[in-house]
Amino acid sequence: MKEIMIYGPIGSQVTAREVVQQFQEARGEEVLLRINSEGGSVLEGEAILNAIRQHDEKVYGQVDGYAFSMAGIIALGLREEEGQGGLTMPADGWLMLHDVRVGAGGTVEDLERMLAQIKSMNASIAVKVASAFNISEEEAAKRLKNEIWMSGAEALEAGIVSALNPSEALAAQLDTSSFTNMPKEFLRGIQDEESTQEETDPSTTTNEMKLFKLFKNDKAEPSLEFAEIGPDDLGAELAEAQKSLDEAVATHSAQLIARDEKHAEALQNALSEQEVELSAKHAEELAKKDEAIEAASNSSEEKANEILAQAGHSPVETTEPQEESIKDKYLALSPGEDRAKFRADNAEELKEAFGSGALK
Repeated sequence: MKEIMIYGPIGSQVTAREVVQQFQEARGEEVLLRINSEGGSVLEGEAILNAIRQHDEKVYGQVDGYAFSMAGIIALGLREEEGQGGLTMPADGWLMLHDVRVGAGGTVEDLERMLAQIKSMNASIAVKVASAFNISEEEAAKRLKNEIWMSGAEALEAGIVSALNPSEALAAQLDTSSFTNMPKEFLRGIQDEESTQEETDPSTTTNEMKLFKLFKNDKAEPSLEFAEIGPDDLGAELAEAQKSLDEAVATHSAQLIARDEKHAEALQNALSEQEVELSAKHAEELAKKDEAIEAASNSSEEKANEILAQAGHSPVETTEPQEESIKDKYLALSPGEDRAKFRADNAEELKEAFGSGALK
């Protein structure tokens, strides 16, 4: 009889391709299918069930520890009622069945297609469970939503298994976070096994730690040797180690300070250069602005004179006239009273302009 193992998650550690290939190699030979799995891919599990149905000899099933989810559905397919050799498991083994559970992602259309597939898978699983437990499909679907948990002893009483095997340890590393209604007996079985492993596992025992030091001897032919460091030597070794650590920290701190100062200086130089560059650019922009204003003013004056010329008028002088001197103002007056009054009002200025005695 050939043994085929389903140990681990279906679809990752155990693939349908591997299991189907082993069934093909066992043609003409009875097979013992041993299960210890938390379940996994429904489609991969269905492929394994088809390989079981198509095998040309009897296939016997044996749950070595637990058969959960799709692994449990595969176990149901090994019963005598399914035309196979029958299913056995230890009294403290466990069978667990539930609805299909998936992680969702994608578009609305993707999720709608996924929902339709899940409903179809749940209906198929409910048919298998209803046949195994001799209940209606509606009752099977209802029980699957709340998870079906059965120990080996309960499975024997329900007629799911045909015999009980000697008790074997459960897998303590099983991740139970994805299940909702685990019986206390199952959790207690895992906790008891973990405690037993801790007591018997040599890796968990506490060994005395010993320290050794590598040094160079003072013999005629020097060589490297090592010696155990005792309690009396440990204080000095720790003090030396602490001293080296303090020196390393101080050196590192000094390097950080020097690096920060250098960085600050470089930053200040860059800011100064940027300030000079901005000032020069600002002055250049102001000069361009003044040139633009002057050009606009000249252009406006030229345009106005052009319009006046077309209308037959003389051009307008927009430049400010130079201020008339006191001498020009005096000469512009008519001789007589106007000049006499102007001389009386501006005697000092006229004296400076014409000289002493010139306007008597």
